[in-house]
Amino acid sequence: MTWDHRTWLRRHGRRRLIGSALTLAVLGAGYCGFQLQYPAAKTARACSGMLAVDSVLDLAGKSKLSLLGLGFDVSSRQFDVSDDVKEPAGLATRCMVDGIEIAVETTAGALNAYGAYQDNEKTSPVPLNGGWQGLMVTKFEATASVLLSCKNWSPNQGSGILVTADSPYDVEVTEAVRLKLARAATETAQRAAEKTGCETEPGETDKLTAPATAARTVSAGTATGTCKGMTSSPTVRETAAAKSPVEECVLVGSLRLVAAYGPFSDASEAVVNGKYGGHDKPSGVDRSTAWTSATCQGALGIGYYHASPVEGSDRKFTSDPLTQEERADLEHFAEQSAARHGCGAPAALPS
Repeated sequence: MTWDHRTWLRRHGRRRLIGSALTLAVLGAGYCGFQLQYPAAKTARACSGMLAVDSVLDLAGKSKLSLLGLGFDVSSRQFDVSDDVKEPAGLATRCMVDGIEIAVETTAGALNAYGAYQDNEKTSPVPLNGGWQGLMVTKFEATASVLLSCKNWSPNQGSGILVTADSPYDVEVTEAVRLKLARAATETAQRAAEKTGCETEPGETDKLTAPATAARTVSAGTATGTCKGMTSSPTVRETAAAKSPVEECVLVGSLRLVAAYGPFSDASEAVVNGKYGGHDKPSGVDRSTAWTSATCQGALGIGYYHASPVEGSDRKFTSDPLTQEERADLEHFAEQSAARHGCGAPAALPS
């Protein structure tokens, strides 16, 4: 038999090509699988793909180009909070991204608008800026909440989008962290709106600055924020006046005034008893609360404005009613807040 070296080369050359192709395919699959473990890829898959990846990674202290996914823990889960709301696909969702907890849900039927903090006098909500309807509360960690109204969503579709994000639990809440948290929350809200087809008017990301950590105590006559125009107490504690879904003014030694909108109004105690912050009338006075309310647009729903005795006080409005000056302060506080949020006139307090 005659040796044909060309036939041998063709046969063995094909084997080499097939072997090389298989090797490249295996390596390629391994590389793609490895890529899926990058922090950026893990973050992009979290919370139904609604996260603003760059800003969330920045808050977590990771670069988008980082290849070190080992120990970068990410988990997600979806939940349903209301039988009356048919949420868009992907909502509601909650995820943990390397110690950062984020929830994205509709404003109607929100599970916990206040996030990691509780509504109390010790943790004043400070507004975000840049035209965003949002707030931040700073304690051991910081929580940012952002509210977007969706013009094309009815209440049974959710009315709007609420994003709540907590800073990493093991990181000191510095000015830089507060700014990163504000960006992560606002950009995630915008990303969620784009993915769900929500027609909205977001704020301006490039105008965000780090929110203050707490309210400021000033004399009533020099107040320029949420306590502007108060007269019943010589000293007040206030925050800047902006489009925050929760606002607070403390008349030191007397009353705490609070304005709450949309899911924050719904989150008030005993809301099942009525749509006006848990009451069935648009204004009134009971043992521990004097309140009024206003009708607002979109996801803001009902604006709920109420006064209660400051912490540590045993005052009861049934035996020690609001003075004429205190009534005027509550009415003025409600009117100023309603006007900032584009709401109707608050209901008159009962005489």
